[in-house]
Amino acid sequence: MKGVIERLPYLIVGAVVFLLFWLLAKGIKKVINKVAVQSHSIDDTLASLVSRIVSTLITIIGFLATCVVIFPSFKPGDIIAGLGVTSVAIGFAFKDILQNFFAGILILWRRPFKVGDQIKVKEYEGTVEEINMRSTRLNTYDGERAILPNGDVYTSSILVRTAYNKRRLKFVVGIGYPDSIEEARRVIHSVLDGIEGVLKEPGPWVYVTELAGSSVNLTVFFWVESQQANALKVSDQVVTGIKLALDKASIDMPFPHTVVLLEKQPDTDGPAILSRPAAKAKTAPTSNGQNA
Repeated sequence: MKGVIERLPYLIVGAVVFLLFWLLAKGIKKVINKVAVQSHSIDDTLASLVSRIVSTLITIIGFLATCVVIFPSFKPGDIIAGLGVTSVAIGFAFKDILQNFFAGILILWRRPFKVGDQIKVKEYEGTVEEINMRSTRLNTYDGERAILPNGDVYTSSILVRTAYNKRRLKFVVGIGYPDSIEEARRVIHSVLDGIEGVLKEPGPWVYVTELAGSSVNLTVFFWVESQQANALKVSDQVVTGIKLALDKASIDMPFPHTVVLLEKQPDTDGPAILSRPAAKAKTAPTSNGQNA
């Protein structure tokens, strides 16, 4: 009883020290979250994580300081040394988890994409639903959820379709060799000008890109708003409109074809065979060295 009474002042001072550190941790957590919301400098999820980490570290320091106040013989260095050895073993055991964790921090910090963006990672493509410390969740265009480990996402090539407000689409249309290229251009441009989803700036253009075996290929370039649903809708309208307009203008859109010539064998009852070019007749030389 006497020992408890003698140590009571230490207990009170220790409690006050821990309370001060705890209040400091709470205050810093609120400040970090508030600054992140107002400045938009970092992602809200990352700000929440950083604030929790800082708050936890301050609380741990406060706990150690309290232990030193209550028990003067207590040495925090011994615990820290023990934790150092343990952390190495934990790091090897949870390597993949830690890799995803730190990759998640880097994704939230550098923000190559954000929630709501439409991205393509490897064979997965869809809208970003959530970015957390372990994984990135996609709502695919097929209405499925894909959960991608952050380690794979951060080390893979990523196509962010909605990184900008607009993106360019293209497709190839072939016309016949006898048809007028300039007339085909005029028809295609008239179709593009009449479709609402095709942006006027940058404007569309049509280039001759190949003299193919059966057609003159024109590549049509045009810009649309970057959302995937809008891109598919406008692309359908453009391709359908160009097909109908070229048909109306009597401009041929040939497809690859092969011409096969057949001829009868000398025996009229025999099957037809593939014809071959007639061989050139050889003339015998005359006595003076000239061909007869």
